[in-house]
Amino acid sequence: MSEPQKLHPISYFNGIINAIKQNIVVFFIFVIFQLKDFDYTNPESYLWIGIVFVFFLISYISQIIGIMNTRYWIEDNYFILTTGIFNKKRKELNIKRIQSVDMTQGIVNQIIGGVDLQIKTPSDGIVLSVISKKQGEYLERYIDQLQTELKTEVAQKSSTEQNDNCNHAIEGNVEDIAKGRLDEVQNTESMLKQKNKRIPIYQMNFKESLFMAMTSGAIGVTLAALVPIYGAVRELIPWSKLNHEISQWVQIVSISVLIIILLVLIAAYIIGTIITMIRFYGFSVMLENEQLKIEYGLFNKKKVTVPTKRLQAVVERQSYIRRLFGYTAIHFIITSDFENKKIEDDDNDSGSVTILPFIKRDKAYQIIQNLVPDLSYQQVNEGMPLSGFHRHFLIPSIIVIAMAGIGCYFWNQLLLLFTIITIVIIGLFVIKGYLYVKHAGFKMTEEQITIQNFVLLKRNIYYFKAHHIIGFDTWQHTLLKRNNLNNFSFIVAKGVGAQSINLKYARSEDANKLKSWYLRGKNDEGL
Repeated sequence: MSEPQKLHPISYFNGIINAIKQNIVVFFIFVIFQLKDFDYTNPESYLWIGIVFVFFLISYISQIIGIMNTRYWIEDNYFILTTGIFNKKRKELNIKRIQSVDMTQGIVNQIIGGVDLQIKTPSDGIVLSVISKKQGEYLERYIDQLQTELKTEVAQKSSTEQNDNCNHAIEGNVEDIAKGRLDEVQNTESMLKQKNKRIPIYQMNFKESLFMAMTSGAIGVTLAALVPIYGAVRELIPWSKLNHEISQWVQIVSISVLIIILLVLIAAYIIGTIITMIRFYGFSVMLENEQLKIEYGLFNKKKVTVPTKRLQAVVERQSYIRRLFGYTAIHFIITSDFENKKIEDDDNDSGSVTILPFIKRDKAYQIIQNLVPDLSYQQVNEGMPLSGFHRHFLIPSIIVIAMAGIGCYFWNQLLLLFTIITIVIIGLFVIKGYLYVKHAGFKMTEEQITIQNFVLLKRNIYYFKAHHIIGFDTWQHTLLKRNNLNNFSFIVAKGVGAQSINLKYARSEDANKLKSWYLRGKNDEGL
């Protein structure tokens, strides 16, 4: 890899795809406004086609020029990328600082055998689009090999320096000391080789993939939408005032409409289930060299590297439906200083990476206990002040009732429908408030904090260390202060930004103790 390498010829085909994407708006304008009245016998009618083609040609030529002048190679333990013609740009990444090598393979790239390769360091990164899949896999192995060799050299150098210091200090038993240092180097090399082995962590089978997709919440939405629609339609039509023939005809039409709605909702649920299964198809997690290698996807294959050193927090997200069956999902919050604008849906850039998308809860904690042993996965002290219960649904309920009132004013024949929808929504907020007061809470130790909170249909549990916290915030208004309540949030780094992890309507003394713990490292064993 010391010689400059070009992008794979399939990059030119990918350039065509990108040029089409860049001019898709112009193409649609032509189709909508020109194709209907297009006169194939009039030469002037081809003017729009010429304009579209010129825009496409300009975009494609710029793509070709960029591809032709892109070179990359590895030299003196640096990954080097050069681009541009008149304004040459050169980017160098230190091999030692490379933390992840990710590959994305969409359906087009699967057909032509290409991948988008992302090489990331803590503060920078490089995207190669497109190279062959074999070339991408070779680069990944080669970079891993170089990093292993560099670590071995550092270990040998450190052992040699220690041996030299001992030789200066002790003149006798030189052979024993040297032998001991040699054994230490050999042990270090053995440990490095052991770390470089790929250890399978998790593999999601078809049954789990199907069950995960089916419990994504679509079935609840389907039933919730169907029941009020059916009841409202029955009450809206005054069957008794209509003659027998018209009444029968209207009933047939209404039943037909309801059947169509039901079929549409079922189809939407099935399609959503299939999409979820396709997205997480073949989901697997492997551990190699203190990094997690995650592979998943059918039409859009992804190979993501998650350095555990960038881990900021472990998050468990569990919906109410999955909780009934004992399943959960585990996510890692990581940092990333490199904002990737070339490849969409980059998990590392967003900062939240799915590690275990669907797994039994007890098995999940066995896995993450081994992956992140420095965190303690203790249960929080559940229970929040009862005086905060109504605050979870009071204002949202007023807003929902006001919107329903406006709807009933303009469409009074839909009174029953608006009433049912309002009751269902308010009921969900009340349930969320009850769960929040009953089960939300936190657990603080000397070096770590665990927070459990609830959103409308999901429970979240956050585990993170004190040294990963970059900020702490509290806020309260007069009514909260009068009731001795306070809101607080911890801020941790996430992706290229940050995330707030909060608890609402907590006791003011608890918020003050947490603030003291954050600012001065004070620990209260009573929490």
